[in-house]
Amino acid sequence: MVIDWVLMLLAVVIPLISAVIVLRGSANLSERHHAHHDTYTVAATLLWGIVSAMLFMGALGVLVGWLCSLGALTANTVVVMAFFDGFLVTLFASLILLRRYKIMTFENCMRVTPLVGRTVTISYADITAMEWSSSLLLPGTHNIRVHAGNRNGALLWAALDLDQILIRVNRFDSLESLRSK
Repeated sequence: MVIDWVLMLLAVVIPLISAVIVLRGSANLSERHHAHHDTYTVAATLLWGIVSAMLFMGALGVLVGWLCSLGALTANTVVVMAFFDGFLVTLFASLILLRRYKIMTFENCMRVTPLVGRTVTISYADITAMEWSSSLLLPGTHNIRVHAGNRNGALLWAALDLDQILIRVNRFDSLESLRSK
């Protein structure tokens, strides 16, 4: 019985924590221009969409869990709440990862902070090619994979303003490879 209520409490707390995280970070624009660099991050509307889904699923989970604990539904309350809490934890992890992703463009290089891993600095002079790659996050759009030297430099997501980033890179010889798509 206590486990049921703890799981229901998690279904309320996780979406509220996510809303606070996005609310505190929403003062940051998805595109910030500074004197010596520009910063591009995932748009707040995408993050708020995830939080909205979390709030809805948390409320639905509490409702269904409550109905199960009353005996109105025959499902096991722990199983039902574990499903909803698992969904919420997965979305919370994706929210944290998406907030981490950013690209900073400077005069002669860019720094890409991926979802997971270390920040990569790519000098524009080292870019050998750029190519389209399919976007799983936003169907119907394409990411750009930047190759620097003999290695993959970074992946520029379609969720960002790729036009502005490419203008800042200003490597028309490597942009030629983009026209093939």
